[in-house]
Amino acid sequence: MHDSITFTNPYSTLKYAPPNFHRMLRGLNQKELENVVGQMVSDMDEPQPGSAQEKGIIEIKGDIAESNFQGFSKSENAIMLAVDGGSATILNAGSFVVAGMRVGHVEFHEKQFNSASEPEFHLLHLASGHLEKYYEIFFEKIVGGEPPDYPKGLEEAVGRIRALMEWSQVEKILYQDIPEGVVLAFDGAMWAGIKGVGTLLERIVEQARQKKIILCGISKKSMLTQGSRPLIPMVQMLGDDVLPEATWHYPLETGNYSEKLFGKIYLAKLHSRSQYVFRVDLSLPDGVKAEEAFGKLAYYADDPTYVGYPYPLARVHNDIAFSRMEVNDLKAMLRAEALQKGMNPKEWQLTFQDFHEILDTSR
Repeated sequence: MHDSITFTNPYSTLKYAPPNFHRMLRGLNQKELENVVGQMVSDMDEPQPGSAQEKGIIEIKGDIAESNFQGFSKSENAIMLAVDGGSATILNAGSFVVAGMRVGHVEFHEKQFNSASEPEFHLLHLASGHLEKYYEIFFEKIVGGEPPDYPKGLEEAVGRIRALMEWSQVEKILYQDIPEGVVLAFDGAMWAGIKGVGTLLERIVEQARQKKIILCGISKKSMLTQGSRPLIPMVQMLGDDVLPEATWHYPLETGNYSEKLFGKIYLAKLHSRSQYVFRVDLSLPDGVKAEEAFGKLAYYADDPTYVGYPYPLARVHNDIAFSRMEVNDLKAMLRAEALQKGMNPKEWQLTFQDFHEILDTSR
C-alpha cells in the first residue's frame, strides 16, 4: 500500500495516492521515457531559439520585465455578456460523421443572471464528398463571399464551422441595443486562424468600438511561447513574486502578427488567490483603459468554483456543452428516425458500431 501525499493549496487539501507506475509503464522503453523527460527539462532550462511556428503559435520576443506587471482593482459593478460554442460527434462511420454544433450567450447584471439566448443548433452530416459545399454555406452566410480555402478533413470542418458560428453570435449581439461599457466576452482569442475570416473580425472590432463595448477574448489554453518554452508559466512565476496576493495584468508586444491579431494580448491574474493566469485579448473603445476592463473581469472572477475565471463564461460553457446523456439521446433519436425511413437495423448496427466502446466498458 502506497503512502499518501498531501498537496496544500489556498482552497483545499487533497489526498493523492501515487499510481502504480509499473503497471502504467508496461511495454514502455525506459530509455525513451528518460529521453523525453530529459528533453522536457532541458527545454525549460535552455529554450531553443527559432522553434517552428505552427498555426496559432505566437512567439513573444524580449525579456520578461518586473516593471511590466500592472496591478488593478476589482470594479464594484459591471454588465457582462458571454459567448461560447460547443460541438460533439454524434455518429462516426469512418467515411462520414454526424456532428452537433451549437452556440449561445448569457447576460449578467451585477453578478446576477439576467437572461440566456436560445441556442443556435445545427446537426450536420459531413462527408469528404461534400465538405466544401457545407463550408461554403456557412462561410458565405457569416463572413461573406467565397472561402479562400477549405477544411482538410472532417475534424477540421467541425472546428471551423463551430468557430464561424461563435463569431457570428458575437457580431449579432453587437447589433443589439447594448449600453456603453458592457463587457462582451468570448472563449478564445482575437486571432484570424481561419483564412478569410479577417474581414469578419474587422467588422466586429469596429462595431464594438463605435458602440463603446469592451470586447474580450479569454483563452483557457495558450500557445504563447518564448523560445521553445510556454510563456504563461514563466510570467506567472515572476508575477507571484512581484505582486503576491494581488491581481495584475502583463501586456505583451506582438508586432509581427498584425495581419492575424485583432486585439492587444495580455496575461492576467483576475483573483488574488487564483492559481491560474489567462491569456486575455482586448479591444478597447476610445477612453477606456485596460485597468478598467480588467477590473470588470475581476468583478465576475470570484465564484468559489471557478476562482480567477469570469463566471459568465463558465455558465455559458456549461449551458452549451454537449453532455454524454445528450449525445446518447441524439444517437437514439437518429436511429429511430433512420429505421422509420427504412434503414435496415443490422446495417445501422454494423455502420456505427465501435469496438472501442466494448473495450472501454471493461477497463
